Amino acid sequence: MIVYGILSLSHLVVQSSIAHFHHVKSRKNKYKVCHLKPRVSVIIPSYNEELKWLADCIDSLLKQKYEGGIEVFIIDDGSKNRMELMPVYSRYARKKGVKVIINENNQGKRHVQKQGFDMSTGDIIITVDSDTIIEVPYGIANIVKNFEDEKIGAVTGEVRVLDTYKNLLTKLIDLRYWMAFNQERAAQSNFNVVMCCSGPFAAYRKFLIDRVKGKYISQYFLGKKCTYGDDRHLTNLILKEGYGVRYDEYAKAVTHVPDNLKTYIKQQIRWNKSFYREFLWTIKFAHRHHFYMIYDLITQTFLPFLLVLAILVTITQFLITQNVALLVFYFLVLISIANIRSAYGFYRTGDMQYLIFPIYAFLHVLVLIPIRFWSIFTLKSTHWGTR
Repeated sequence: MIVYGILSLSHLVVQSSIAHFHHVKSRKNKYKVCHLKPRVSVIIPSYNEELKWLADCIDSLLKQKYEGGIEVFIIDDGSKNRMELMPVYSRYARKKGVKVIINENNQGKRHVQKQGFDMSTGDIIITVDSDTIIEVPYGIANIVKNFEDEKIGAVTGEVRVLDTYKNLLTKLIDLRYWMAFNQERAAQSNFNVVMCCSGPFAAYRKFLIDRVKGKYISQYFLGKKCTYGDDRHLTNLILKEGYGVRYDEYAKAVTHVPDNLKTYIKQQIRWNKSFYREFLWTIKFAHRHHFYMIYDLITQTFLPFLLVLAILVTITQFLITQNVALLVFYFLVLISIANIRSAYGFYRTGDMQYLIFPIYAFLHVLVLIPIRFWSIFTLKSTHWGTR
């Protein structure tokens, strides 16, 4: 437990320090004039989506203030509720710059995105999930300005939860999202090695997409075609090409998230499977980028298993010695790490709700750690899980 505490706390301090440096640097460049105005192609895959969610998503894109021009591709992937969605499709198909494509059969998100990739005429491709709202009016302008740096191949924006106050779970997910972007990705972004552009709001150079899209839709793992982890794999393909990947905290979006434990568990199983699968893929070329990429990748991969080992040793020692102090020590280490995360969130935002984040530590130990083991044991399964 002492070893875990030292490694975990040191990683958190290093990560938070670098993330804050990135924040200060980003704040200085917030109002920097961007002279780059490339044409943008936005791709929205849609499958069994809620009518209102889809309409809100499209509306947020049509309200963007961006001088370079935007084209929007809405691609239905054989939705079972297609007839319900037709009024939405018909309404927006008449809008200038919007094209609606309806597939008869379900092909999967990657193939739908490739349809959009193939039709896109923009220099920058933006992928948006159909249950996501991009901040109006400068969400797209803010994410695109990062491409003034010719070394940047992809950018991810900040994604938060739309239904924050629905229940405790959605609030905890929202707080976790803030930390995932403003601590983890911000630290990675300082070295241009963000390892996952978030599916709800991410941007890529078109010529790089054209270069990797064949590999993207034909990824196999353990003899089976990959059907999830698309955002992480597409990001890694860009990194493998030698380009940097960045996070922009001012390119904002909100999205719907699971509001019950059952759906959340299914989502996390899928995300964890893709993380471990991509680890095996990424570690082969991580040395070509900044050392922080290897450090963060290995730490994220192995710290949870060290935590499990520490828990098992603590429980075993308690059963042998009946020393309650061991359990108290474990509890204090766990809460201390969560409190440090919470303190940074509170410092940055001034939002008192970050003080409830230590509750997430128990969700992490009781739910997410077991999910990690289950994900490893079922890596070969390609079932999507949430549809």
